[in-house]
Amino acid sequence: MIGNLSKVDQRLKTYFAVPDKRFEVKSGLSPQEEAVKQRVRQYWADKSIPESKKLEGLNIDLSGFDPRKTSNRQLLEVGTLLAEQGLIDTDLVQSLSNLNAKFDAAGKNITMDTGLNAYEYLTSQFKRLTDPVYNGNEIAEGELIEVNASLSVLMALEKYGKAPRERSLVNIRV
Repeated sequence: MIGNLSKVDQRLKTYFAVPDKRFEVKSGLSPQEEAVKQRVRQYWADKSIPESKKLEGLNIDLSGFDPRKTSNRQLLEVGTLLAEQGLIDTDLVQSLSNLNAKFDAAGKNITMDTGLNAYEYLTSQFKRLTDPVYNGNEIAEGELIEVNASLSVLMALEKYGKAPRERSLVNIRV
């Protein structure tokens, strides 16, 4: 599998849910890879799983992380950490880190450090995509899936950042 999809697949091996066509991804990848991408988006949308469970094993300090006052650079850094642990795939990292991005002629993101309200931006995208999705536009449907997954990830991260960290001891005996 390409990218970090094998890590994501391994991480979600215990997540069993009937594949929901609403999360079907048409990415041009192999059917197995598309199934992993579909499963990770369905997993993040699954309200029966608490955010703490979804972020289980994440051990980074996100105190002060506020999606209402963030930047694409901060979202890229956090998204990369999540992808390294198999919590999200690299396409979702790109969705998170290119919110309201503007690019120069060479294709370089010139708004990496510009402040943004990620929730406000994602809400505007949701509103923008509603009519095209209703009219059967498959590209808009795919974008909406990414918007919903990004929103779920951000909400989980905000909650994680606000939760008190439990002290833990490390057993160094062999």
